[in-house]
Amino acid sequence: MTTAPVQAGAKAAGGALAGTLGAVALLTRRKPLHAKGRTHHAFLRVDSPVVGSGVRLLSERAQHQCIVRLSRALSTPDGWWDIGGFALRIERAGAGGGPADLLFASTGVGRVGRHVLRVTRHPMDEPMTTLLPVCAGASSLLLLVRPLAGRAEEVFELSVALDGADWSPVGIIEVGVEMAGASPRFDPLVRRLDGTSPPSWVTALREPAYRLARRLGRRTH
Repeated sequence: MTTAPVQAGAKAAGGALAGTLGAVALLTRRKPLHAKGRTHHAFLRVDSPVVGSGVRLLSERAQHQCIVRLSRALSTPDGWWDIGGFALRIERAGAGGGPADLLFASTGVGRVGRHVLRVTRHPMDEPMTTLLPVCAGASSLLLLVRPLAGRAEEVFELSVALDGADWSPVGIIEVGVEMAGASPRFDPLVRRLDGTSPPSWVTALREPAYRLARRLGRRTH
């Protein structure tokens, strides 16, 4: 159970983050993070299901149509230091058969490092996790994508960690042709992966920034 101080701290931090991002958007007249990116058709193949995860996507051998957006947090040129972004939309993996969105960012892979953002010169060559856990039944769930050796930006391995354990590979994501001009907006709080829910403190931390992103998205359409 989340304690009141943790909940209050997460809410305050989320509000501060949203305020900062809003100021950046006002000054630059663009999305404050991941303003530039490339969107691709993609394909997820789950071939090593995780028993007992309670998440339909991870529990069944299957193939899934996806959309992937590859980006840099600060939109720096290739070779500059930045944080990578890997946004994944999986068709029919959400509640009621709708799509599910997952957001990954450059991190480490250890028990602590998997929750810490990592700045790197070549983020698409590095591992990226969902950073903050979600609840899956009685377990805590975190996901990881990392490029297969020599296949950066083409083929990524998808792995899962339950309750802080080691990573278990579950499948492969193949990135296909680019969707020219596409710029979908991803929202894992609205389009949740079926069988998961964010802890209340994660919602308190993330919701202000996502609310801002939704508002900015309406202004640009």
